[in-house]
Amino acid sequence: MFNVFLYVTGALIVLSLVLLLGFAVYLTNVRRKFAHIPSPPMASFFKGHADEITAMRHTGFPTDQKFLEWHIEYGKILVVWFWHVPVLLVADSEMVKDIYIVKNLPKEEVSYEVLARLFGQRFLGTGLVTNVDNESWKKRRVILNPAFHRKSLKDLMDSFNSTANILLEHLGTMADGKTEVCMCDQFARAALDVICKVAFGMDIDIINARDTKFTEAVSLTFHGVEEASFDLFHKYKVNQYPFQRRVVKAIQFLRETGRKVIEVRKNAMKKGEEVPDDILQHIIKLQDQNPDFGMEDVLDDFVTFFIAGHETTATLLSFCVLELGDHPEILESLVGEVFDVLGDKQNVAFDDLAKLHQLGLVIKETLRRHPPATGLLRKITKDQEIGGYKMPADVAILTSTYVSSHFPEYWTNPEEFDPYRFDDEELVKRSHYNYFPFSLGPRNCIGQHFAQIEAKVLLSRFLQTFKFSLVPGQSRKILERTTLRPKDGVICTLTKRQ
Repeated sequence: MFNVFLYVTGALIVLSLVLLLGFAVYLTNVRRKFAHIPSPPMASFFKGHADEITAMRHTGFPTDQKFLEWHIEYGKILVVWFWHVPVLLVADSEMVKDIYIVKNLPKEEVSYEVLARLFGQRFLGTGLVTNVDNESWKKRRVILNPAFHRKSLKDLMDSFNSTANILLEHLGTMADGKTEVCMCDQFARAALDVICKVAFGMDIDIINARDTKFTEAVSLTFHGVEEASFDLFHKYKVNQYPFQRRVVKAIQFLRETGRKVIEVRKNAMKKGEEVPDDILQHIIKLQDQNPDFGMEDVLDDFVTFFIAGHETTATLLSFCVLELGDHPEILESLVGEVFDVLGDKQNVAFDDLAKLHQLGLVIKETLRRHPPATGLLRKITKDQEIGGYKMPADVAILTSTYVSSHFPEYWTNPEEFDPYRFDDEELVKRSHYNYFPFSLGPRNCIGQHFAQIEAKVLLSRFLQTFKFSLVPGQSRKILERTTLRPKDGVICTLTKRQ
């Protein structure tokens, strides 16, 4: 019996060694195809650069900070390895233009699988963000575009102002100069309130925190995406299953909410009731004009807009307050502009937006320093030349707006917060392909103007109503949970302006 045990053990060891050797030979052959492209030294032969990239999660810097360091040291086009998978990192503005405008390369399927289906549960499915089929995506985009045209956005000003008033009233109950307020949480609730009202006709008292199920569900799904993205072996870790089940329940809650909202709207339409021409209405049109669209396809876009429609604005506003708190001279000038434009008006008119010039510069600079979504992935579909290097087909290309907007060759003192740099018309012209917080090309963010208008309304009214001070002792570290956000939450004390 003991001899049998030794024989089996020996056989398993030999088999393991053979498999390991085979994988090593395979890795060597695969990497040989990319030997002509610059690459940072690998910390591990088998894992490649995976450990160095994953370790960035615990430094307080975004993953893209490591990419930036590599680009500065090794060049504007690099290859990095996640085990056996090569990814091209590109930081050259002309190559960025070629990828997104000239060639309009398709999205890379594998990288969007986590968002499409998370822990086995359909999440964003084939919605506007995750749809990798350009033709299918184009049909969706054409139908949804009218909801984001200038006229539609102009009609939303009352809703933006209404949410601003609710937020200010809520913050006013804590504006005693002593109570510590987490502005990340407050802006997240306000932005979620906006998307619920103006996109889906849902009037939920989110700002006053009477129902936190939605904010908790959204936060949990982002956490789940981050864990699944960085841990290739999450499917096999039993100790992760309780967390994964919580994420799945959060997704199911969001999709079930969408199902109920859509059914209520459809019933109202059948009865001939007047319904708003909002994003939900355009999502329903998708199904009307595409008979092969089922309810699950419609829910993909509902959840996509529900999730993405508020996250960008919330993180943008949080970083704006953080930066303004660190730069009192810019804050003072900005408050002066707000009062010059708004006076003591209790709402922001659409025509006021263009007059809030400095506020626009602050938003642009905040997006440069702290883009909520950092990286864009595309795929080379055939053997071709990129940046003077021959590339094989089916290779992923990663471009990072964080890297490009911090690259010293493109920006003077890139680590400084200087909104007035965007008053330089030559710089703005040059920066078109190294500053893209809302992506580039045909597949740019459909809601970028929505987010910026909403941010202007909420931030201008906040500055008009309150003085704020950052609570001492906060770090400036970043929490990376699919998007980037201030790790410490931007804790402030507030007092009302006279």
